[in-house]
Amino acid sequence: MNKKLVFSIVSVAIALSAVIVLGLHYSQSDIAKPSSSSEIIPPSSINTIEKPSSIVSDKSVKSQINSMNLHQIINASNPSISVNQKTGIIYTSYIKTESELTNVYLVISDDNGKTFSDPVRVNNIVGSAAEMYNLIPIRFGPNNEVYVAWMTLRDDPDFPWGVTEIRVSKSVDGGKTFGSAVNPVMGDDSEKAFFDLAISDDGTLFVSYLDSMTNQYGKGDLGKIIEYPSSYRLVKSLDGGNTFDSPITLDNQNCVCCQTASITGPNNEVYFTWRDLQYEQDVIQASNDNKYNYGYSNGTVFDDSNYSTGGYFETIRDIVIMHTDDNSNGEKFSLPVKVSQDNWYTASCPDAGPGMAFDSKGRLHVTWFTGSGTAQDGLGYYYAYSDNMGQTFSDSIPLLTDKEFIPPTMVSISVDSTDNVWIAFADQRNPEIIRYSGMNDDNPGKIHLSIIDKNQNQIYNDSIISGAIHEFVDMSAYGDVSFISWKDGHDAKLAHLS
Repeated sequence: MNKKLVFSIVSVAIALSAVIVLGLHYSQSDIAKPSSSSEIIPPSSINTIEKPSSIVSDKSVKSQINSMNLHQIINASNPSISVNQKTGIIYTSYIKTESELTNVYLVISDDNGKTFSDPVRVNNIVGSAAEMYNLIPIRFGPNNEVYVAWMTLRDDPDFPWGVTEIRVSKSVDGGKTFGSAVNPVMGDDSEKAFFDLAISDDGTLFVSYLDSMTNQYGKGDLGKIIEYPSSYRLVKSLDGGNTFDSPITLDNQNCVCCQTASITGPNNEVYFTWRDLQYEQDVIQASNDNKYNYGYSNGTVFDDSNYSTGGYFETIRDIVIMHTDDNSNGEKFSLPVKVSQDNWYTASCPDAGPGMAFDSKGRLHVTWFTGSGTAQDGLGYYYAYSDNMGQTFSDSIPLLTDKEFIPPTMVSISVDSTDNVWIAFADQRNPEIIRYSGMNDDNPGKIHLSIIDKNQNQIYNDSIISGAIHEFVDMSAYGDVSFISWKDGHDAKLAHLS
């Protein structure tokens, strides 16, 4: 068990060689600001900072967290963070709903996260945004253009969760203002969500997303195998996001609601990763005993999906990677490669997308969740790398595993200037939750942090923050500092770890 640290700089300095010190800093009207020093909330009141139980001493890397400066944004969700690697400027986006109007905002820091600008509304039409199913991609063009991808939602009687669409907004002044949003995918009604945005070296934009016919939920024979028809699709823009080509399909059998990820590699090829499924070949009879099949948190299955009656099926839902194979022209692609042979059979979509990043040597790093009991160390969170640009991958390295049950969440990854790999995710284990179920803001949880050095040593692997941790955690590194964002209860929080 981890011992909780006492918030005393003197006692921490004496007692520990590897410490976590929490500093509170607030800077503008939209970020919670104490009116006097007496109103600064003690760290133990807003979260729990815990002593790491497994740190490897390595003088060649920065193997300890020396400080954590915290910013809090009241009543905000989907906080996402990205650092422009050319300028070192930090960009954080989040969503706020006020007076039934939902907007996307951006705040900027040019002093390494000490202070942030006043918020700038990204969506040009007030109230046109929606709460998102995934993080908010923030990406940068070759001339430091700032692109933000976000989501809209409108009600439709045929679609149980409404009709979602993607929007892309662009700033040419460093994020101070944004032009009119562009719809990159025009066409028939469907749920266009779980998207990401990548930009090649020549400025071509790639928006990848899941295109799902949620109006077909549970219908027909296919509804007993997968929730509804879905495909992983891609559109690109050659003119800086003003217009987009027609979509192409990367995969027509994919997990229907796990966030996807994309990134431009050092070879100027664009890489895509997602949770694949193959319902035409990898199918078995569904079981009530599979804790990742839909059900209530107390362990019982949903009333309308008693798997013991037969007719429902589980498919393998593992992580795959593919990339453009024509210098990011987006016309030719490699074949998908499975990152790990987990063989996770489940009848539900776990809402747990992978993370992906390159280091300075061209090594590709991937991290993900699996609920497979046959995985190397049981179900949980894993990491692997590729030294040949994604053709093959190393053995999986366990980050956090459990023999019983771990609620699935997405995973975020970033690489710092010394090629340390930073991985963060929400650990939402709770004795009262013993089966897959929708998590909410009130569930107690922790943020788990893993740091792996350039020699693949785990130099840090433990939880760092406790609270009502939501499933979305984001991370972006610059220099020897990593910046992290998450949702705690009803508020968004940002911090830099150094």
